[in-house]
Amino acid sequence: MRRVALPLLLVLPLLAGCGTSDDRAQVRTTTERFVDAFDSHDGAAACRELSEPAGKALEDQEGKDCEQAVTDLDLETGPITRVQVYITSAKVDFASRQTAFLNRGPSGWKLSALGCAHGAKPADHPYSCELED
Repeated sequence: MRRVALPLLLVLPLLAGCGTSDDRAQVRTTTERFVDAFDSHDGAAACRELSEPAGKALEDQEGKDCEQAVTDLDLETGPITRVQVYITSAKVDFASRQTAFLNRGPSGWKLSALGCAHGAKPADHPYSCELED
């Protein structure tokens, strides 16, 4: 039993952060579609890339429909520098040093938090986000 458990314990951390290349490509594509729509002030297209809870949180936060509110967000995106997938969650880093988070649901990968940056005390508040569900 001990011989089986040790190799398994060594492999599990490697699998946890990998995600498949297909998942990474889908996360990148979803994020790029959002950024393109945001940059073009296409609120409807941008909102289609948000998770339902994120869209609802944005409407509640801004007191406007998602399509109107999303283009008012203070986001600094730029090129994507890193995509990490963790089973059903993902993290995307931008050249601007902002981060976005995504979750995989029944309709695919959707953005759940945007405009995230490290807080002053990472241990207490790892990220502060412009929008999160």
